[in-house]
Amino acid sequence: MTTPFAQKWRGAGLTDIGRVRKINQDAFSLDPDHELWVLADGMGGHAGGEVAAQIAVETIPEYVGTQLEVQPQDPTPVSGLETILRQGIELANSRIRDQASENLSLKGMGTTVVAVAMLHTLDHCHAVIAHTGDSRAYLLRNKHLSLWTKDHTLMEERLDLNLITPDQVRTHPLRHVLTRALGIDPQALPTVQTYTLEARDILLLCSDGLTKMLTDPEIQTLLLKDAPNLDRMCQRLVETANRLGGEDNTTVVVIGADSNTTLVDLPPASE
Repeated sequence: MTTPFAQKWRGAGLTDIGRVRKINQDAFSLDPDHELWVLADGMGGHAGGEVAAQIAVETIPEYVGTQLEVQPQDPTPVSGLETILRQGIELANSRIRDQASENLSLKGMGTTVVAVAMLHTLDHCHAVIAHTGDSRAYLLRNKHLSLWTKDHTLMEERLDLNLITPDQVRTHPLRHVLTRALGIDPQALPTVQTYTLEARDILLLCSDGLTKMLTDPEIQTLLLKDAPNLDRMCQRLVETANRLGGEDNTTVVVIGADSNTTLVDLPPASE
């Protein structure tokens, strides 16, 4: 029996240096075979951030893909994929730290990361999302955008303690101070969560170059203009961020149902 969630998912990505920075320290990877997408936003002097981000987007798919291929043919349990993704991020953290210790010019480099891996069960498809730092994952469902990750930043900690209001965060001078990132501490300690997907869902991964320039309602409006054209959605987001100033590198990955697969037994789209 074919289920509504038997279709494959595909992703499109785009990165841009922006209008202010001299180097692009963002990176992303698309792994359609394993339905795995990774986005990283590097930080560090000279080329350090660029190196750290590249290590992350290469190491995580390499590790996860290898682990999935040695698993039994039965579907990987949710807890198993969460563990694999967490281990992949911790391996990337170790490699970044090792590289920095071997090359003084890369000392202090680090990167945020957000990764999504799909897991198919008999009745559903699940998105396993792992992140460290302030790169984000959003869900667009029934024309509504919701944030699925919580930034690892000083401001989020202050929000939790009611020391600051959400309106104050957007313009606060310390709003981008991270409390977690790859390459900084011996353990990355990513947050890993699993969500059940619906067949027409669209996921957005993005670096803070996008969210610096656009509010969540603005991002939602732009996504809806081109959905479900993933490539065009990426282009519009990056172009708009640059038009509004492009103060940072902007990188986006948009994930949706693969148009080359047949969606059967699907309920009608919600209006």
